Amino acid sequence: MKKQYLSILIGILLCLMMASPGFARDAKTLIVIQESEVVGLDLMRSSLQNTMSVCYNIHDTLFHPQEDASVKPALAEKWEQISDLAWRITLRKGIKFHNGEPVNAQAVKFSFDRIKSPEIKSPHKGKLSAFSEIVVIDDLTFEIKTTNSFAPGLYMLAIYLPIVPPDYIKEVGDTKFNTDPIGCGPYKLEKWIRGDSVILERFEGYYASKPYYEKVVFKTVPEASARVAALITEEADVVSGIPVHKRKSIEESGKAYLTSQMGVMPYIGLNTYEPPFDDVRVRQAINHAIDRELINKALFDGKAIICNGAISPRTFGSAPDLKPYAFDPEKAKALLTEAGHPNGIEVRLAYPTYMSQIQEQAEAIGANLAKAGIKVTLEPFERAVMWERYKGKKHQMYIYWWDDAPEPDRYMYSLFHSESRDYYYKNKSADMLLDLGRTILDRTDRAKVYNKLDHVLYEDCPWAYLYVIPEVFGVSNKVAYKGDRDGFLNMYWAKPKN
Repeated sequence: MKKQYLSILIGILLCLMMASPGFARDAKTLIVIQESEVVGLDLMRSSLQNTMSVCYNIHDTLFHPQEDASVKPALAEKWEQISDLAWRITLRKGIKFHNGEPVNAQAVKFSFDRIKSPEIKSPHKGKLSAFSEIVVIDDLTFEIKTTNSFAPGLYMLAIYLPIVPPDYIKEVGDTKFNTDPIGCGPYKLEKWIRGDSVILERFEGYYASKPYYEKVVFKTVPEASARVAALITEEADVVSGIPVHKRKSIEESGKAYLTSQMGVMPYIGLNTYEPPFDDVRVRQAINHAIDRELINKALFDGKAIICNGAISPRTFGSAPDLKPYAFDPEKAKALLTEAGHPNGIEVRLAYPTYMSQIQEQAEAIGANLAKAGIKVTLEPFERAVMWERYKGKKHQMYIYWWDDAPEPDRYMYSLFHSESRDYYYKNKSADMLLDLGRTILDRTDRAKVYNKLDHVLYEDCPWAYLYVIPEVFGVSNKVAYKGDRDGFLNMYWAKPKN
């Protein structure tokens, strides 16, 4: 009863807040609610999902990524692969940035050089590391070259190379561009109200058909109950971060529906550079000590997909013959004893507080590990602190997540290759397979490489493999919007529902 009263109260307060001046509800304004605030509006400088969702409405890329990891035209009108190491790409004529600057081949080269530069410290730099240079042919044509064959090249450009305005950035600098960006996407920035919302207005000069909505307001509401309440009371149009146990209330409300997006793949990262996780037997013990099936039933209504390795079961290249680590506390204890820890170990498990159902997951995992003689101290961290500690190699065990994208290179290279992040793991065999997987153009042969990589990581256990949680957006019955496989909230595709 108390929980129900609290949810109602939160919903009422949220409605009052959203009815404040400047957020009038009208047919031409779309209200989108996410669980965390953006950290900046320069798409090159953040890999956080909610931040990137807002940025994709402001910025545009050469191609639109598709659910099968192919691409369709965006800023680029046509392209051809002129060799195993180069594509020739032609831009559409007459495209402008929000400030009137031309979107031309010189702007593409500037954008490419910028994301590769050490000054920006882009988290996406590693994803584009196979590309070596851009050569401008004429105002609308350029060639982009790679050091080796790069099978997922166009797909990676479609996601990770936003085209930015050279003159504006040179004038205002990188810091201001992160707070007051100019893009060439369907919406331009009107106002960023820190701690509350990002307000976008339609860009009337957009090269393609204009987006339907004149304004899009991205609001931040950390509390899941409040997000759901806002959707059901029709104070929001699109909502992300909906826990499994909240979905039924949306479906039964008659006010909104659920649309699928990518799956979120939580994992437990282990610092393999320091004891006790420098010993593979301890890492395997952690995997055997987690009851994934029980957590799935208790927290996700049995709808999660149990992971059998590092590559999501829904991603191309996942090894179909691998079986998830069996829940076996006695086996875990035996492995710990073999590794020199007959009395068990004490560990720290860090996790970001803004992740959906994360507290419940951390507590359940901690309880599982305790049964195998692994005493866990939980370390909840606010987003920025969690990320800085992650980059500083200060975590011992940590829960983070990635999406189960259709292209394995999108996340496997970033998280496991020693020349990408190199935060907690290094394996020459994994590096070799990740490099090789990028270069093979034949899909069948390429799958074999990732199958082998999945086996290598399964045995070496740099992670404790968990599950994929199929994610959903909540969408008002007044809005037609299909969640894309990439999971980003690009409101260009949203329209009124007839």
